[in-house]
Amino acid sequence: PARPEKERTLQPSHCQEARYLITFVNRDVADTWYRAVTDSVARGYSRFAGIRRTSLQWYTHDPRNIHETVNDSQVALALRGKVFFTLLHDRDGRILSTIPVLNYTDHINGNGFYIRSVSQPDTCWFYNASERTVVASRHRRTRFTITIADQARALGTIIIRSDDVYITTPSGASVGVSNNLDQLGRSANPFPFRFSAFLGDFQIDEALSESLDADLEPIVRNPGKGEAWELV
Repeated sequence: PARPEKERTLQPSHCQEARYLITFVNRDVADTWYRAVTDSVARGYSRFAGIRRTSLQWYTHDPRNIHETVNDSQVALALRGKVFFTLLHDRDGRILSTIPVLNYTDHINGNGFYIRSVSQPDTCWFYNASERTVVASRHRRTRFTITIADQARALGTIIIRSDDVYITTPSGASVGVSNNLDQLGRSANPFPFRFSAFLGDFQIDEALSESLDADLEPIVRNPGKGEAWELV
């Protein structure tokens, strides 16, 4: 939901008004919407400069215009129909609507993440340092750092699907496609992946797994034919 900024910056009545429940088609649309807002401000378009993202599910805003972001061609017009603003009841006047806290990990540029299988939540990516490969394991996991490849994007920026990203190990080694089998492993240079690749471009290679430790199954790139992975 959205709420006005600190009361000292607004008219007295604003602390009781203009509180919205924002409904997005999915979390990617939510992140893309906020990226569009912040990019417009960075370009010098100040109409929505009052919008701030304080947590994964909470925004503060100038109560006059947050709902206009999806009607403005300089901001998020492309998302019209994918974002809905519902005006909530006035504070202290009527019943206050609530929403549950969702168990999502915020996709923040420069943060560390465990990479977990959506279909097998007990299976995570593990960097096998001795073999310099990335494997799937049910007993071990590695916290990888994910950064946006575009260096103009500051640390702390929300990562969206269209971003190219780098994946690095805790020791700073770059993760890339390490051989002609498209297996993931250590790369001599930063190797960009599209962030959306986690939705279906990586998979456990069952053929390679047969001759290896059953708990260290190779992860390979198979664009469009892989499985879904999530960051936790």
